[in-house]
Amino acid sequence: MDIQQPPFKDTWDLFQHLETVLYPWLHPKYKSLFDVRSNSNGAGMVFCVGNDQFFHAATTIRSIRESHKSNIPIEVFYINNNDLSEVKRQYFETEFVNVKTVDLSKYIDDTWTKLEGWAMKPFAALASSFSQVILSDADSFFFKNPELLLKDPGFKQTGSLFFYDRTYIAGWDGGRKWMLSFLPTMSPLVHKTRFFTLTSKHEQESGVVVIDKQRSLLGLMSTCRMNDKRERSEVTYSRVHGDKETFWIGYEVMQTGYAFVKSHAAVVGGLGDGGAATQVCGNMVHLDIDGRPWWWNGGLLRNKRLWQDRYLKFTHFASGEDWDFDNSCIKQENGIKELSKEEKDLTDSFLAIDARRKKDQQAMHEGTWKPRSNPAQ
Repeated sequence: MDIQQPPFKDTWDLFQHLETVLYPWLHPKYKSLFDVRSNSNGAGMVFCVGNDQFFHAATTIRSIRESHKSNIPIEVFYINNNDLSEVKRQYFETEFVNVKTVDLSKYIDDTWTKLEGWAMKPFAALASSFSQVILSDADSFFFKNPELLLKDPGFKQTGSLFFYDRTYIAGWDGGRKWMLSFLPTMSPLVHKTRFFTLTSKHEQESGVVVIDKQRSLLGLMSTCRMNDKRERSEVTYSRVHGDKETFWIGYEVMQTGYAFVKSHAAVVGGLGDGGAATQVCGNMVHLDIDGRPWWWNGGLLRNKRLWQDRYLKFTHFASGEDWDFDNSCIKQENGIKELSKEEKDLTDSFLAIDARRKKDQQAMHEGTWKPRSNPAQ
């Protein structure tokens, strides 16, 4: 007797075949994309942290818990046991409530991805248990409770929220030529971008990305594909700087909606701290709808690559398009504003938290640090 085939079996077989071809790294954990959606719920923050980024992440996570009084769930992703040491994983899970460390290789087949650095980020967002993901760099710090990102009108409308980078290197047409070579149609937003009008080589700054996987999963999958080993080695990273442009371009590939916060990146720091006495110099900061600092990237140090003990001077912020990139200053002086007392008090609390982190990390180095039995008590 013939066994009746389930309805739409041929269609389902085709779907699974295409999924395997496009996303061969998906299946260690998930049977299909439908599993990703069904295993994701709620809102949370995602960080990718290796041993070298620990000192940033330990401080920013404590600042979220203590300075912002936020208990939003947090998942810290690493790629294998050598990437983030056991003692540092213990630190995250015992110092803080509702923080979990996750080995990304248990969810994504690293045979295909060979994950490292920036490339981990979209895959971590995909593998997270959250439906609404605030994906944050380890060295991103917040002037406002990060949960407010989920209330942004652009995020509510489209399901994804991105931020603009600094205006950098005009006249480069490699990005536009590349997009025109493989995208037959684009959203109206593309033709207005600095990337497409050749006023900036960099469009997006991916220190914080907000994604609703229930609404924009295909866009995220496209971004992941642009960051897997073959794509980033042979195509993507030779045309754009790391993962940054892969978010909005990946969404364009799948015609998935997204929104950018309207303002371009500004600078937060001190007057004349490394540049002209009348210029604000420091780290790149992003502004909210009211033009006040929202979050910044680069950590608490004035220059994390040059000085390991020189902190930012948190006195002013400035907006403008004309940057002194060598000293990380905005040359224009008509957009300078002073940080409010509340904003200065907040950054003071971050510096105090970082002093505690230094003591803990020294104890780890000496082998005297012990995990708490009652986290955050």
